[in-house]
Amino acid sequence: MEKPLVLFIFLFYWHLLNALFTVEAPQSLYTVEHGKNVTMECTFPVNGKLKFRELSVSWEKKDELKKQVYVLLRGEEDFKSQHSDFKGRIKLLKENLNFGKSLLQITDVKLRDAGFYRCLIGYGGADYKTINLKVKAPYRRITKGVVSTGENEWKLTCQSEGYPEAEVIWQNREYEDLSDKANTTYETGSDQLYRVTSTLTIKSRIDEIFYCIFWNKELQENTSAILHIADSADGVLWTESRRFVGEILIMTAFFGSVLLFTLCVRKVRANKDSRTTVAISSTAKLSKDKDTHDCRATSFEDKELKYMQIEET
Repeated sequence: MEKPLVLFIFLFYWHLLNALFTVEAPQSLYTVEHGKNVTMECTFPVNGKLKFRELSVSWEKKDELKKQVYVLLRGEEDFKSQHSDFKGRIKLLKENLNFGKSLLQITDVKLRDAGFYRCLIGYGGADYKTINLKVKAPYRRITKGVVSTGENEWKLTCQSEGYPEAEVIWQNREYEDLSDKANTTYETGSDQLYRVTSTLTIKSRIDEIFYCIFWNKELQENTSAILHIADSADGVLWTESRRFVGEILIMTAFFGSVLLFTLCVRKVRANKDSRTTVAISSTAKLSKDKDTHDCRATSFEDKELKYMQIEET
């Protein structure tokens, strides 16, 4: 009878101890944007100075298979059992443990991080709380393009990444719905994000505007972009048109440079030939002048010599 009684007393006080030790979650739901950081919190009683060697902290993600996120076992961190999804992105802010706070930080949040997390604390007693993490990925950046496909016919394109799938709504200047004329495709991009591409081909005059709107029903958010149809001289024709114009300009500059170089070479050669001709003419003239001067000089010396002979006589 003694053993069952001792076991009963032990179990009674164990449950009583656990009842006194309670883990709380100040916030049961966290919503974070894809690529950002999030810090989730649960609290526990310390009752004086924390005895770090008696503390155990465990964070785990409740998926189909339990994923270990972080483990602190009797004051020692254990990363051996950490799931590969969280490698290098998890940090427990240990300086807050003295205040009875277990703060788990996840950096560069992924879509796969969404789900339920269990914060388990063992410190004299043991208890846990479950926290829900939601990850949103709004369609914030829209890449747009306007291409002429014929006389007064245009192809308008809008593309963006986000989660979950977004509906794309097209409108004109008068806000008339043109969505039924558009073709929208969905692809799975990086990190489970949806890459949504919508194209509207329409007849329109110059100086007209259209709107493409990405509507995320689950998040109740929308992001819009304005597409302006203008004269190509104003530089509004993008993508294929812009690339084509760029190639023409490059080829024109190349052939212009070659032509200019050829003309310069010809001019240099012509100037060189001209200078050579002038130099030859000048040399010939100087030679002739020298010969003439020598003859005149000899004649003058002969006359002077004759004059001296007469004077002596």
